[in-house]
Amino acid sequence: MKDDKLIQQILNAWQVNERTNATLLKAISVSGLKAVPYGSRGRNVSQVFSHMYKVRFAWLRYNDGNLVNDLPMFPRAAAPTKFQLKNALSLSDQAVRILLLQCLNGERSIKMFKRNPVRWMSYLISHESHHRGQIALALKQNGMRLPPDVALRGLWQEWYSGRP
Repeated sequence: MKDDKLIQQILNAWQVNERTNATLLKAISVSGLKAVPYGSRGRNVSQVFSHMYKVRFAWLRYNDGNLVNDLPMFPRAAAPTKFQLKNALSLSDQAVRILLLQCLNGERSIKMFKRNPVRWMSYLISHESHHRGQIALALKQNGMRLPPDVALRGLWQEWYSGRP
């Protein structure tokens, strides 16, 4: 397999993760953003999405502070609106793709993760997948189940049969 094809497959995996986040966020009502999972540390759904974003932000800043110059900041306990979350995730998605592409093309190295950008991306996807499960559970526990097209196809099916 040519390197450019492999690089495109890696970037496509990140794009699937990002579309999955966007699909989930879009399906959540304003009241759903306030749902808190039972037995949690008290973060509501909005704050969990905010945490996901802040982890991306921190890794981007750690690797190249210039990548976060145009990204929003949320105060520690803030519960951003759906619009703010969508915007922050979209902007940070672009920055992650820039950093990944630079690393995959050998233009720079990712810090930590044994300098392996795919390992770093896999960490981000694993982290965000964990929190998507937390979000789905919070909604379910609060009587706000996701529509089946989101709960099944939106969160899972694209990984094995959806868009590239």
